[in-house]
Amino acid sequence: MDRFKSILVATSPGQLNPVTLRAAVELTTANDARLTVMDVVAPLPAWRRTINVEGRVVDIEAELLHDREERLRHLLENARGGPDVEVVETVGEPFIEVIRRVLSENHDLVMVGEPVAEKPDEPHLSSGVMHLLRKCPVPVWVMRSGGSGAGRVLALVDPDPDDPVRDGLNDLIMELATSLALRQDWELHLGHAWTLAGEATLRSSPYVGLPGEMVDVMVRDTEAIRLGQLDMLAIRHVTELERSIHMVAGAPGVVLPRLADRLDVDLVVMGTVGRTGLRGLIMGNTAETILRSVRCSVLAVKPEGFVTPVKPARRPHWANKESS
Repeated sequence: MDRFKSILVATSPGQLNPVTLRAAVELTTANDARLTVMDVVAPLPAWRRTINVEGRVVDIEAELLHDREERLRHLLENARGGPDVEVVETVGEPFIEVIRRVLSENHDLVMVGEPVAEKPDEPHLSSGVMHLLRKCPVPVWVMRSGGSGAGRVLALVDPDPDDPVRDGLNDLIMELATSLALRQDWELHLGHAWTLAGEATLRSSPYVGLPGEMVDVMVRDTEAIRLGQLDMLAIRHVTELERSIHMVAGAPGVVLPRLADRLDVDLVVMGTVGRTGLRGLIMGNTAETILRSVRCSVLAVKPEGFVTPVKPARRPHWANKESS
């Protein structure tokens, strides 16, 4: 976890989750990193931004921003007890401004608090957080306070020796999960969902003609191959602690959240881009399903070469002029 040297917490005065702040401070201190807390508010309509009162022009938007910034500073002073924190207050679409800040200041981790949904059938992630998970080029850590506290991290991996980009993503997932487990003295678990491609057709189609016993052998062989790939991935990364490997058969979006619940984990580390080869590719349906279904905290990462569709903020026209 010491790869994170510039941490950005996206929050607001009313949503400064103590769990998120405490985790950010601990990580900042352990990594000798810098910590920034950022609040983004929606802009006021032009006609509401200023008002003339008895000849004095009051910038309402600026006053509101100042109030929120001071509230954040007060909360941080009372709660952090750690490193110095930079407070950034700005106007715009929150996820866009957060990503622009990442691009301009080279932050390498975004942390955001998100409450667990009260009802099981409700989406467990707000639209703003989903936008960050889809489009932010650096890892996004979604903090929830509903963890079991059992001290377990679950790395969701999908080894593919024929796809170096995906395998690189698996290496990153393992690096982060292993480092966190060592630093926190947590249990490390590896989770993988697998199937025999086309098994239902092979068993039921009148045009295939394979006996059931042969399909059974194919299923066992596939399981053995996937287990061997998982073992090789674990051997590359896990040398100082024990790990448990969990092979679950079925659709990943269904069986992996169930695995996280069954293991009662505190954190899932996973990739958010399933397919590879396209720069800036949006998140796949399977990843979104998993992210919306798990109830613990999630650390989501993207493969090397991912490019965000969010464009950097434009410099003011005067910024390009040389001062006289």
